[in-house]
Amino acid sequence: MIRSCSVSRFPDVSTAGAAVPASIFAQLREHLAQFPGDVIPLQIGDTHLSPPSRLDEIAWAELAGGDLYAYGAAGGWDPLVDAIAEKAATKNRIGVTTSGVQVTVGATHALACAVQALCDPGDELILLTPHWPLIRGIALGFGVVPIEVRYTDSLEAAITPRTAAIYLATPNNPDGAMLGVRELEAIADVAMRRNLWLLSDEVYEDYGYDAQHTSIASLPAAAERTVTVFSFAKSYAQAGLRVGYALGPDAVISTMRKLVNHSVYNVPVPMQRGAHGALRGGAAFLAHARESYRLARDRARARLLAPADLPAGGAYLWVDFRRWCGDDCLPILEKCAASGVLLAPGNAFGAACAGWARLCFTGVQPARLDEGIDRINAVVEKL
Repeated sequence: MIRSCSVSRFPDVSTAGAAVPASIFAQLREHLAQFPGDVIPLQIGDTHLSPPSRLDEIAWAELAGGDLYAYGAAGGWDPLVDAIAEKAATKNRIGVTTSGVQVTVGATHALACAVQALCDPGDELILLTPHWPLIRGIALGFGVVPIEVRYTDSLEAAITPRTAAIYLATPNNPDGAMLGVRELEAIADVAMRRNLWLLSDEVYEDYGYDAQHTSIASLPAAAERTVTVFSFAKSYAQAGLRVGYALGPDAVISTMRKLVNHSVYNVPVPMQRGAHGALRGGAAFLAHARESYRLARDRARARLLAPADLPAGGAYLWVDFRRWCGDDCLPILEKCAASGVLLAPGNAFGAACAGWARLCFTGVQPARLDEGIDRINAVVEKL
């Protein structure tokens, strides 16, 4: 017997769907398209470098049709899964078997499936802030309540009976902060004592400049309760391939595998082949990119008039405009946009961050980076 519903839905959409904010990156892309002049895009976390493994280098004609056009395994293409498990053990010191690996459509998909696997509607997800903007929308889309906690504030004080998990990113997006072993141990200790999951965003693992990256899942207190997410987009300049992956306890990854299968069925195998080539043969690229990005970081910081700490890792300067704008730098960013340079507004990274803006120093060639910063400086000098 079908029970009738007393409240109709049409023409309204779901409450959770309506609560998801429009992506700040989609909004900025629209802004970029509307600008009639020369625009320097410093708002998006991209790279000007070519990837170490390209799709046009794969001998597609030599592959059987089933290797390209048949459905793939829900967990990922076996050679890539094997390579990821090996990398996890040797590089990240995370002890997983292939059952603890899930290939996803980019890190965004991995994080979405992880939130869905770890949190029920109504649960709270603590976001160590400033945080990557889309994690908040992901939480809201599943009816999960995002709770912003600044890195410098008391984490334990924010925990309630509804708290299910803690999200952290290291190196962090947007400010490039890297958490050391003691800081990670403190977070893991809280999670262990309060029976919480940890969701660790480590997509910039390969771009630490002044500190050594440590995966929180390598710590004994965190190993059984952590899902760790990585990205070929950030590590290997393959953003367009949309390949990422998650590592975690077998039971969680098994749940995520079902969610992947029900959302995209499987990640396109040809894209996974490109990612596999990068993972197996990209060591020289990583060394070159890391040094290139370090030089770009130092170059950008030295040239910029507005204050910004020198980030230990990542791809961004976290620019502090508060001396000119107080707690809302949007008017300054509008002036920058009118001058043909885009930055990501800080309010997308946390409610307390509206006086800051994120500047990507890896997305354009050095001369374009210089020009973009000169345009920002010209705006600041007129304030």
